[in-house]
Amino acid sequence: KLEEISSQSVDATFGEDTLDKTFKAGVIGVLAIMLVLILVYRFSGIITSISVLAYTVLVFLIFSLVGGRLTLPGIAAVVIGIGMAVDASSITFSSIKKELKNGKTLKEAFDEGNKTSFWAIFDSNITTFIAASVLYAFGISSVKGFATMLIISIIVTMIVMVFLNRYLLKRFVDSGLFDNHEKFFIGFNKKGKSHKFDFIKCRLATLVIIPIIIITTFIISLNTNGLNLSIDFKGGTTIALTSSEKLNVKNIKEDIKTLGYKYEDVTKVDDNTVNIRIKEIFKAEDNKKVESYFSSKYGEVSTNIGSISNAVKKDLVNNAIKAVIYACIGILIYVSIRFKFNYAISTIFALLHDCLLIFVVFSLFGFEISSVFIAAILSIIGYSINDTIVIFDKIREAIKKRGKKEIKNKEELKDLVNNTLSEVIGRCFITSLTTLIPVVALILFGSPEIINFNVALLVGIIAGTYSSLFIAAAIWYTLEKRNIGKPKKKKWYEDNEKEVEELKVKGINC
Repeated sequence: KLEEISSQSVDATFGEDTLDKTFKAGVIGVLAIMLVLILVYRFSGIITSISVLAYTVLVFLIFSLVGGRLTLPGIAAVVIGIGMAVDASSITFSSIKKELKNGKTLKEAFDEGNKTSFWAIFDSNITTFIAASVLYAFGISSVKGFATMLIISIIVTMIVMVFLNRYLLKRFVDSGLFDNHEKFFIGFNKKGKSHKFDFIKCRLATLVIIPIIIITTFIISLNTNGLNLSIDFKGGTTIALTSSEKLNVKNIKEDIKTLGYKYEDVTKVDDNTVNIRIKEIFKAEDNKKVESYFSSKYGEVSTNIGSISNAVKKDLVNNAIKAVIYACIGILIYVSIRFKFNYAISTIFALLHDCLLIFVVFSLFGFEISSVFIAAILSIIGYSINDTIVIFDKIREAIKKRGKKEIKNKEELKDLVNNTLSEVIGRCFITSLTTLIPVVALILFGSPEIINFNVALLVGIIAGTYSSLFIAAAIWYTLEKRNIGKPKKKKWYEDNEKEVEELKVKGINC
């Protein structure tokens, strides 16, 4: 005997309309990204746009072959993945432009730029992969679909945006067609000036004042507004009702009473769509009863009914907490191994800032927090770490270029960080823009069913870019400046014993 603990009933009309809106938003987002790429990177932008189309087709093909279940968050993951995939090209193009600025030929700059950017792309994608894997392990239903699509997107990014895109551009570079035409090839301007900004000077505000304001706001909002938890975390039933006629919230509330249920909340999405939250947990007969009632009263209607029992609610809460903790631990371990512990600590603090800011916005404006919201949080963890790793990789690269010339004082370290951040800020802006475009498209033209998910991504992307530039680097500088002048500690695998003196043997070595 089976006991119904969770169910989802979606009217065919509702599903078709939702899919249509999300698909249109996706197309608009992709076209807008392609336009930005061409405007910024000229010919390289055209080739990259072709690669983006190949990337999109390949993601859906693989998703179909593995038997993945296409969900609304899954479609959103593809669109977001496109924005993140473009980042792989942005990192490479940024490195190529840097080499061109140093006086190298296009061929030399292309080869060196691809070489230096590979590990930054690899590290940033691996950390996103960790977050996606944790999400898949602990997520359910649509969250699993989102994680599956994100994992596929990361793999395809490495195949298409790194290897295929580079191969195509390499053919044109080797042909010699663009020699002395760097501006047309990649948008490089020889006369362009680089502006230096003192990021470290702001650290009192970014590390103390602003976090205090955010925490204070969150505490006040939590005590006044609380968190608008969905049935995923409270149990009960939600009904998304769409009609060809205009719907009135007051009338809908009366309808729920007439049907014999207690409503918890009735929210108007637009003139024709209303979201209803009910305390009772619906069974199959309840679904039919509600659908029949609204169809007879409002004519042509479509419904999306979901029910969550207390048992499922407990699992969701536990899994959500575990997912975030394990994702952070996984990232901490990986960054510590690939970089140093100071980098890892700085990264985690930046991630906590991003997550807290999203909760503040959702609490202040009363946005609903559901299981899909956790997918958004982990996506932002992956996105933010992506940006931060690229910045740290460039800082590490700048330190390596110094060779044996050690950093002598705080001013030298400060200049190194500021110079690095000034170099990458353009890439951060392009990456954020190309990732924000599809998110904004989904908010404006997509389905209202995933509006909260997209709002979380919108806030998170902006917060992630800010924290990577102003928080992670500032924390790293604060920790690292304490090591100036200190002898470097040897790794666990290095010999810590005193150097053994050579044995002197007469007639052999003396």
